[in-house]
Amino acid sequence: MNATKSTQYISQERMRDVAENIYEAVMVTAMEARRINLHNKMLGTQDDRAEKVTSQALDRLLGNELNYDYQPAEEDEAVE
Repeated sequence: MNATKSTQYISQERMRDVAENIYEAVMVTAMEARRINLHNKMLGTQDDRAEKVTSQALDRLLGNELNYDYQPAEEDEAVE
């Protein structure tokens, strides 16, 4: 994705290639954007970036650079 674009379109098929469904892809992207934001805040570089963190996170997801897994909810652990 080019940082000079103001908007970008990602097809649902492309999102489904990296995640089981669109909502999962959106949640993973949002969590990665939050992580990038916190990292930039700790380094004090949040004002220096040329690209939005959501675009960076989406690029990482679509580039298969993100590994994610599900953790069981607390109720599920109590049943087992």
